[in-house]
Amino acid sequence: MFFLIGLIVGSFLNVIIYRLPRGESVVRPRSHCPACEHPLSLIDLIPVLSYLFRRGRCAYCSEPISLRYPLVELLTAILFGSIYMCFGWTVHTLAGLIFTSLLVIVTFTDIEAGIIPDFITYPALVAGLILSWFTIGFQDSFVGALILGGVFLIVALISRGGMGGGDIKLGAVIGAFVGIPGILLVFVISSLLGGIWALALLISRKVGRKSAIKFGPFLALAAWMVWMYEEEIVSLYLLFHSG
Repeated sequence: MFFLIGLIVGSFLNVIIYRLPRGESVVRPRSHCPACEHPLSLIDLIPVLSYLFRRGRCAYCSEPISLRYPLVELLTAILFGSIYMCFGWTVHTLAGLIFTSLLVIVTFTDIEAGIIPDFITYPALVAGLILSWFTIGFQDSFVGALILGGVFLIVALISRGGMGGGDIKLGAVIGAFVGIPGILLVFVISSLLGGIWALALLISRKVGRKSAIKFGPFLALAAWMVWMYEEEIVSLYLLFHSG
C-alpha cells in the first residue's frame, strides 16, 4: 500500500519539480504536456505505466517525455515502502514520508534548475521542528538545525559562493530531522560523495577547479541514509575500526 501511495505522491512531486523553478502554480492549470500544453487524460496520469504505455512520448505531439517522471515515481514508491517496513504505523513514518518527499524534490530541482526552492525548505523546517516533539525531541532538532545550517553558512562565506543559500537552508532542515547525533554523519558522507563526484568531473575535464558543483543531491542522499540507517552506519564504522 505504501508503495502505491509513493507512486501517487511521486507523480505530484514531478509537478512540483517542474513548476516551482518556473514560478508556476502547482495546483493550476491541470497537468499538461510541457511541449504542446495539451491537457492530460486519466490514462496519461497513471504513474510509471503511462510512460511505458505511451513508450516515453506524448500521445498528442509525440515529443519525448523526460525519463525523470517514471524515475521520481518509482524512487518515491521504493523509499516510502522502505520507511514503512522499518517503522510501521508510527509518527516516525509520517516524519520520514515528509522528509523523503522534500529530499526527492530538492534533488531533482537542483539537478535540473540549480535551485532549492524556499517554498519547500521553509515549511519543511517548521514540519521537522514540530514532528521532533514526537520523534527525536525538540531540543535535539532545534540545535541540529542551528548547527548544520550554521556550518554550511560558514562554508558558503569561506568559499565565497561555493555553496548556495538553498544548501544552507536545506542543511537546517536536515538538522531538524536527524538531530545532533546525525548531523556529523550527514556532513561527512555528503562531503565525501560530493568530493568523489567533483574529482571525477575534474579528471574527465567536464568542469574546472573553480566550477560550482551542485551539492543538493549529495546532501539529500546522505541525509536519507543517516535518517534511515544511522545506527547501522555507526555500528559499521565501529566494527571497521575495531577490526
